[in-house]
Amino acid sequence: MTKEIKISILIALIGVVGLTGYWFYPQEPTKKQDDNSHKLVKEKIILPKYDNDVYKNIPEVKSYIDDLKAMIKSGNAVLPLSSDELDTRAKRAQKLLLKDKEFLKDTKDGNKLLHNDMMRILPAIVSTLDAKSQNICQLHHCYQAEKYNFVTNTTTRAIVDTDTLKVLSVERYSNMQPDISLRLTHIAQAIALKAPEVKKELGFTPSKKDITMANVRGTMKDSPCENTTHLCVAPTFSDHQKEQALWAVIDLTQMKLAAAKWAGLGKTTTPACIGERSLQNRYIMKHFCQKNTLLEKNGWKISYRLTGSDGLEIRDISFKGVPVLTSAKIVDWHVSYQEKGSSSLDTNTTSYIEGRRVEFVRGEDDNYLFGYNDAMGCPLFSTSVVLAFNGPQVKPLHNGNGFMLTQDFRNPKWPMACNYRYENRFEFYDDGSFRVVGVNKGRGCGDHAIYRPVMRIDMALGDKENLYSYDGGWKVWEKEHSEHVVDSGNQEVGGSEQLKREYLGRYPYKIVSSLDKTNGYYIEPNHGQFGDNSRGDNATLFATKFKKSEGDRDLLTLGSCCNLKEDGVERYIRDGESIKDKHIVLWYVPRIHNDSRVGHEYCWADTVIGDDGNLHVKVWPCTVGAKFIPIKKEH
Repeated sequence: MTKEIKISILIALIGVVGLTGYWFYPQEPTKKQDDNSHKLVKEKIILPKYDNDVYKNIPEVKSYIDDLKAMIKSGNAVLPLSSDELDTRAKRAQKLLLKDKEFLKDTKDGNKLLHNDMMRILPAIVSTLDAKSQNICQLHHCYQAEKYNFVTNTTTRAIVDTDTLKVLSVERYSNMQPDISLRLTHIAQAIALKAPEVKKELGFTPSKKDITMANVRGTMKDSPCENTTHLCVAPTFSDHQKEQALWAVIDLTQMKLAAAKWAGLGKTTTPACIGERSLQNRYIMKHFCQKNTLLEKNGWKISYRLTGSDGLEIRDISFKGVPVLTSAKIVDWHVSYQEKGSSSLDTNTTSYIEGRRVEFVRGEDDNYLFGYNDAMGCPLFSTSVVLAFNGPQVKPLHNGNGFMLTQDFRNPKWPMACNYRYENRFEFYDDGSFRVVGVNKGRGCGDHAIYRPVMRIDMALGDKENLYSYDGGWKVWEKEHSEHVVDSGNQEVGGSEQLKREYLGRYPYKIVSSLDKTNGYYIEPNHGQFGDNSRGDNATLFATKFKKSEGDRDLLTLGSCCNLKEDGVERYIRDGESIKDKHIVLWYVPRIHNDSRVGHEYCWADTVIGDDGNLHVKVWPCTVGAKFIPIKKEH
């Protein structure tokens, strides 16, 4: 037996002994790992209620905002650092820079002053100096100063020779953010400590000693907030016993809690990885797209979910135990614009705007219509362009006689041009009435837009239903049909005085059970009477026989955005099937014209610079949708 063979056998024997020991004798490292396995933390995302009033009255925030407004009013655009953050030479540098034209060059937009903060003034480090400055600063005391423009998301860095009081260089870094000032650090701490969601998650009222990393940003180019142009930090509450931490992402541009997240204290969990939008998307998918949610309130029982392309859908709705709706949703928003020059229009090339395929339709007098169909849906695995933002919210109605279930959908870049924001809203009243509502919050691609939300409403009055129009008397719809909805207030109403009072100008339609005419709802179109500054629906009403393939599940985009002679539902009524004593589906399609005229804005949004030097979005929404009122037994 050779020497090599003997060594091989020896190695094999050692290996067998080692494996035997591994399998049959407990190992301390394994036991320790098993002991800690229960400490693995499952991530949990917390989205705030976005009630900014919670933060406005925090003393640190209020004082800061007051100082901003006073600064802008006095004609200055840079909020200086307080003296307790500066040494003597830093104070000289700040005084010099607050008068330096080049340093202040980006602090105005026309005649409007923009919100800027001085962030840091410290002795200059060599890596920030060019060759010329390095030579000077070897002999003199040089300081580097950084200010941040909250509106343009730009950091400006200046190098100052504090001996000769000269500005040696000024450089600007677009879409980059500096370390924050001590004052903003204290504000971030105050917001984190006052946020109701943080208190609830921690289970106690925290204090400053519980916070770490209050001044830690995300990566330089990407803040941890929904909007990468916002300045954000992530104060952290660590629980070392449970080996978990709560990251509270604070948006210092809007002075609010943006999002929060429970996670383990492992190396892979860092504030820089947290994005408000990504947190929202994961939360929304898990809680509202992948399952139904049940809501019970004020006698109403509602199941709801977010769909892939049909917005927020409510299903299986009942009031005080009586079925009301099988389903209701807004399946599309058709958006169209009119322009001149159809003769030179090239329709052979496919065009896209912000990810949407643009459609062109030739009209008369050298006009053409262009636009697209907007679908609303879940933020992931969806064909929609206008995505769910935050999650469905339950809010009280303004008049206090009920509540609403509402969902916000928006393009990520809204309110920039060619970006849109829609709200799906379902209003539930204490008397058993309900309203299906669409809200457009602009801004779109132009000021001559026509918006048409396509609402699908499937009542739950049994398998046999009838739809009636009122014109001096009730007339049943025999077949699938559509008609333009007019205000019945100008019609002569026959019948008894009671009928006149009940229907005049209010209820041109009703849908009832064929087996019990008291089991049904009057339909009250909107013409501005609901106190939401609406200019009316100008709608078309369709009635079709129920078919599962016609919208009971997620529906692909209907029809043309820009053929104003059709709303897309026409494809379902072409056979003219009978709907008398059948399961009926209602389609309600308002038609809205936007307006950008000053003092007359409608379906419009704009970004303005406020008296605090910051950008603020101003919205002039347009609200549409009919109300359904239960028929009273005595009628």
